[in-house]
Amino acid sequence: MASEELVTEQFQFFGIDVPNEVINKCVSLCDEYNIDAESFIEQWMAFSLNHLNGSSPNLDNLDTFVRKEFSKRAANRSNATSKENGQVGTGSSLTVYGAPASVQYPFKAHAPLSFLSVDTDQTMKFYPIIWLQHRSKCNALYLKYFNAFQRVKVEIESVSNQTNDLCPASYSPSVGSNKYATRTNVGAVVHSYGDEKLLQNISEPCGHDVLNLKITQVPNDDGDTYNKAMFGFELLHEKASMFDGNIRYVSQCIMKKSGIKELTSVRCKTQAEVAVAGRIECDADARLNPKSVVLQGTWEQSLSQTVPVDLDNVKQYSLFPGQTVVMKGVNTRGDKFVAHEVFCDASPAVTDHKADLTNTLQGKMSMVIASGPYTTSDNMTYEPLKDLVTYISTHQPHVVIMTGPFLDSDHTKVKDNTMAETFKSFFDKLIDSLGELSNTRGMGGDKLSRLAGHILMQQTYYPLWPPAQSLSVDAALWAAHAQLSCIPHVLVLPSNFRYFVKEVNGCVVVNPEHLTKGTGGGTFARLLIQNLKDDKKIAAQIVRI
Repeated sequence: MASEELVTEQFQFFGIDVPNEVINKCVSLCDEYNIDAESFIEQWMAFSLNHLNGSSPNLDNLDTFVRKEFSKRAANRSNATSKENGQVGTGSSLTVYGAPASVQYPFKAHAPLSFLSVDTDQTMKFYPIIWLQHRSKCNALYLKYFNAFQRVKVEIESVSNQTNDLCPASYSPSVGSNKYATRTNVGAVVHSYGDEKLLQNISEPCGHDVLNLKITQVPNDDGDTYNKAMFGFELLHEKASMFDGNIRYVSQCIMKKSGIKELTSVRCKTQAEVAVAGRIECDADARLNPKSVVLQGTWEQSLSQTVPVDLDNVKQYSLFPGQTVVMKGVNTRGDKFVAHEVFCDASPAVTDHKADLTNTLQGKMSMVIASGPYTTSDNMTYEPLKDLVTYISTHQPHVVIMTGPFLDSDHTKVKDNTMAETFKSFFDKLIDSLGELSNTRGMGGDKLSRLAGHILMQQTYYPLWPPAQSLSVDAALWAAHAQLSCIPHVLVLPSNFRYFVKEVNGCVVVNPEHLTKGTGGGTFARLLIQNLKDDKKIAAQIVRI
């Protein structure tokens, strides 16, 4: 029930002072239309912003609001009341496929028993239409009746009739992919890498080879591990300081590796060759090209100023926005830096084998790596994922690494709104059951190795800045969790590029591609790692699912 105190509190939450007669009018309207104070005020705020230019409530405005927003609701309520005094309406039929017959909907306990069948043995149940609303003050979802007398008849098809328990509940029946079911290259090895002797044993089951593995989360430089974080709460000055610190650190690593001793400002006028450091930017919101390269210097040397860069005299280079580089060249007038050489390698030295952590490995360690999506684009039966689970159960690798997406937001079934359960509930069930850098310019050779090398040389998992428009990146979290301070033995980089396994700067880089490609099957990777007395050996294969 609404009260004067609750209505006043809700208006004060939005910074609005309302006269007593308006408060009394709001309370009476809440009682008349059976709505709580918070929902009433939220609907008023939306109406005021859309129709009254954000005006404060008065008696005339409230009459207009009620006439436009609640007149149809009153008619529906009277019709529903008359039906309830007679017999229960049949409503519309809605079939849910893939949901267990004993499913308990979260809003069942909140519905009046007179409006809802409570017999769990029945296959038909009547549920009121509900309205999910986000409570801004307590940051929680709550259920509210939008119209308690309207009904939707839900017919639940038992999950026992489904052949795949990984399939989410859906409003349409799930049918397997014909193209995936008729594929002929199951288990075919399409690419191999590494020691020949290891490759001969890579396909054998490893259940008999027991290892005492310990998997831990690597702490940050401050020694802490985080399981919660604030996203999007970054201040501009903190963001600028963080980027400036990253430029200084990476440029110092480049200078140390390249033998450069001293830096000058990017705007310093000089006819003698000097070295400058900074971050690559584009002078327009477009794809980077040799004529649009801009270098932003550090605050310490250049007060974060920028300067256009002329790359005509550079023999070879590979640049992308956000890349930290050191350049040698001249700037005769202070308005353009003519580069002669570009240095971008800040990768740390490869770990000495004697101090290598793999020395603790006794025997062989097998690994399976797969990247989503895990179902074909024409259905959500998750047949490829089920086949991957079967492979894992048969071969029993020591480590399995699975990267997303587990449910692609661009999937046709998601866009058609045919899923009958939330992503969280489906993802929990799924788990329980179990080239943006291509904007590079100017250098030939092995493109895939070069792109993977950028990550190692820039010492970060995501060196591109600004990020792609489709990707949300928090700068503070990027600085804390996306840095790569050492050369790993194996680096997994799932991408849309063709599968590959390559050694880059002493690191074995693996791109398993995707487990599914459209309506057909894709690939996954399997690795076998062995530690010898003087060396470590890694063998890898890309396999068709």
